[in-house]
Order: sequence, then C-alpha cells, then structure tokens
Amino acid sequence: MSGFILNPVARVIEGADERFNHVFGGPGGHKGTTPKNCEAPLHFLYSFDTTDPAFAVRIPGIRHIPLYYSFPYNAGACGYRILSEDEIEVLYMETKKLERNFPYENYPSEFPERKVRLLPISYEHHKTLVFYLQADKDALSDDDRQLILDEYHYPFTQIGGIHKMWQDIPRIRCPDPSCANHKFECFMEVFAVIWNQPVKGVFLWEIPEKARFSWQKD
Repeated sequence: MSGFILNPVARVIEGADERFNHVFGGPGGHKGTTPKNCEAPLHFLYSFDTTDPAFAVRIPGIRHIPLYYSFPYNAGACGYRILSEDEIEVLYMETKKLERNFPYENYPSEFPERKVRLLPISYEHHKTLVFYLQADKDALSDDDRQLILDEYHYPFTQIGGIHKMWQDIPRIRCPDPSCANHKFECFMEVFAVIWNQPVKGVFLWEIPEKARFSWQKD
C-alpha cells in the first residue's frame, strides 16, 4: 500500500473554509461527464482543493480534484481521468443501461451544493478509528466510543487512511488503456470513502426510514 493514501487522514464536514475551496454537490460543470452512448451525466459528488494540506492526493497541473459517480447506471463501477480543471474523460463503465428511480424513487439529477471542509484526524485517533472498524463499538473504551461516535459522528466521508468498505476493496484494472497496469486485475488503492449521508438531508444509496438495513436509521 502506497504511503500517499495513508497520511494525511481527514474527515469531511459541512461548513465553508475561508482558505480552501471544497464543495459537495451542485452541477459539477466539467465537460465529458456524460459517457459516450449514454443518456445522462454522472453525478457530481465533491470537488476537493488540493492546496489544502489535509487532502491526500496531488495531480500535477490540477488544483481541484472532482469526484463523480454513476448512480443512474445501476451505481455500477466507472473510471475516468481528469484532463483539466474543467474536463474529464470517462474511460470505463460497468453498465450503460440507465435505471429510472435508482438507487431509490425520485432520485435527484444532482445533489444540493454545500460548502465543506476537511478536519485532520491525528495518528492516535486514526488508530482508534481503525480498531473500531475491525472490532465494532463494543470493543471500544467509553472515551474512545465517545470520540468516534459522539465527537466524530462516524460514519463520515474520509480522505486518506484505512477505510471500511462493505463490499471489500474492489478488484478493478486501471481503466486507462494506455496504462501499463491496464491488463492486470489488481487491488485498487482507495483514497476516499463516501457514506450514505455525506451532508445533512442528502442520501446517496437509501433513505433511512425506508431502508431494511441502514447504519443511519436514527
């Protein structure tokens, strides 16, 4: 595992940051978000300002890294590269079949725009979080449980570090045909995990009161 995704580690919360321009939702605005032979664009999730030292990834010549996802297409895997500050190129789609009212009925065409900011997670607190992800809350001390659940309000969108993925780390080859790793199916390195409710009142996968299984039913 490469060190670039292990440190720094941060959580994403709502609220404007006067120094850095991090955004959740809105129209996105990049060219190329509608994949070839597809009817609808990918959903825009985040734009992260890489001048923030709390952000774990750097791309030469790119300040803002956009995160898009293919919710209208059965939420299948997709891959793209960032060509510039205002354009991406979709390289891979698991499926191009547009699903109406998926992941749930009346699914929004875009999410409401909110300003967000990154709060660093210390080395010691990240160790506690990783232990919680492996052993669950009953294994934590009262102080650690208060930190993770009451202060950090886990789950949250996390940048960098060790992550919990309910379907495990995906085995997907590099979507770029020109990449030397394109021919190999391998474990991808995860630098961010976005949870069901990334900002208050916005649900990506399921509306908790209608969900059979949800970690956010409260």
